[in-house]
Amino acid sequence: MQKLATDDSVSHPKRRLLGAAAALLVLSSGVLAGPLVEVTYERASGEQTARGEVFAEDQQGGVCLLQDDGALLLLQSDEVVSRTDLDEPFTPAGADEIEQRLRDELGPGFDCYSTPHYVVAYSTSREYARWLSSLLERLHKAFVSYWEKQGLELTEPRFPLVVVVYADAASYQKASADELGGAGGIIGYYSLTTNRVSMYDLTGVEKRRAAAGGRTSMRDINRMVARPAVAPLVATIVHEATHQVAFNTGVMQRFADLSLWLVEGMAIYFEAPDLSSGRGWRGIGKVNYPRLQSFHRNASGWNPEKMRRLVTDDRRMRDAGTAAAAYAEAWALNYFLIKQRPDEYRSYLKQAAELKPFDELPEGVRIRTFEQHFGPVDDLSRDFYRGMLRVD
Repeated sequence: MQKLATDDSVSHPKRRLLGAAAALLVLSSGVLAGPLVEVTYERASGEQTARGEVFAEDQQGGVCLLQDDGALLLLQSDEVVSRTDLDEPFTPAGADEIEQRLRDELGPGFDCYSTPHYVVAYSTSREYARWLSSLLERLHKAFVSYWEKQGLELTEPRFPLVVVVYADAASYQKASADELGGAGGIIGYYSLTTNRVSMYDLTGVEKRRAAAGGRTSMRDINRMVARPAVAPLVATIVHEATHQVAFNTGVMQRFADLSLWLVEGMAIYFEAPDLSSGRGWRGIGKVNYPRLQSFHRNASGWNPEKMRRLVTDDRRMRDAGTAAAAYAEAWALNYFLIKQRPDEYRSYLKQAAELKPFDELPEGVRIRTFEQHFGPVDDLSRDFYRGMLRVD
């Protein structure tokens, strides 16, 4: 078995990898079922105890615990002092409990706003938290509805989905420095380890309210986010929230060896928010014109080898110098397959959902699996290129 370094990011090209801080695990049991376990472990801060469900473990005694708030605790074998199976079920924490923990963790200035699927912790205005919660609930409903209509069986999230919103970019960057490193331009991100989305208030309503000495309304927020300059920022938030929904409804498995063209391309497919509606979400599957233009600019010389590289090699999507072109290709491939090969895409997605966490696929498996569902790359690459050139 191989040892795998975990990467807390989903794939953002500027995001610093967290392998140095995370445990190295070899998967021997990736089944999300079993007794509640209690693990005593020791780190530089001293001896601590945690409870959770075994998410993965290695043969040397390392373990990854799924905790009751959805976060993962990764422990190397030399950190584990003792482990005990408890005769009681694993019970996820409810929204009220998570709210209290967030207030204790984040400190003064933060409050919480909860909806059926989300707990939003915020240090900005309550109006912004309400606006964001509405946006996220509509995304969740649309995501689930879309894939169920496509024939997928999704599950309800086991935990309230936590989103942390800072009042401004400076406080967000300070709080996220350990995870983001020097990538200060990232306006929001989903963490595979904490299962949270973190971001900051895109409207700056707190500063505006303080300057004006008044209250910012939902109408003010809707007007601000509808501005053309803000639309790409909102799309980024939706993108990260799509990751969170996908990894919590059974569409994808956290820390599975998923191809980034699939993970990122799907998130871009759902990116376009419908800000004009308080209920629906009409943006799913719309042509993403910035990505389409990028694809067209870089599509000259498209060939089967480029498609093989997109499917099998994630490095271009992680490299800041090539990420823009690779993300456009990922969106285009998802767009084409969902529109033109929906049955094959669904079966491919179902197989991807069965991948186990930390189980690195042997070389060659990605492309063989891809061709099992979509046919020879040589033929698909030609059809894909011609099809995307006709999209306008």
